[in-house]
Amino acid sequence: MRSLINSIVKKHRKGDGIEINCPVYFSEIEDFEEEMDFDLPTDFKEFYLISDGFHCTEDEFNMIPLSKIRQYPQDYGENWFYFSEYMDYSDMWGLRYTHSGQYEIFNGSYPEKTMTSSLTEFLKKFLDGNVFDNGGLYKWQEEIGIK
Repeated sequence: MRSLINSIVKKHRKGDGIEINCPVYFSEIEDFEEEMDFDLPTDFKEFYLISDGFHCTEDEFNMIPLSKIRQYPQDYGENWFYFSEYMDYSDMWGLRYTHSGQYEIFNGSYPEKTMTSSLTEFLKKFLDGNVFDNGGLYKWQEEIGIK
């Protein structure tokens, strides 16, 4: 996870820029999990222990800090929350924990379709093509039948 975040930082420092937030303490993750009423997947925990999100000026893409997620009740619910957004919340990506014990990442406009269960895969797609470029999040969504 650390090398993936470092790669995202290196890519965006050369271009439009990126602001990385300080990591959270493990106790903050535990508090978040208690409020959400489910444990986060390992890769989410690793991410937040390295960085409590980031803001990338390319497409105004954000990985939302845990504290900010909890400030807006419309951005979370029973067994789900939005962890990423772009263009001032014009589109969002969320994580849900299913009744069968699986994790699913989904686009907020198409919540019935699962993109992946892996934050690592999600961030690799962002690294490869940002939001709109070839290999990025929207092209990936098209490939898996979203949009």
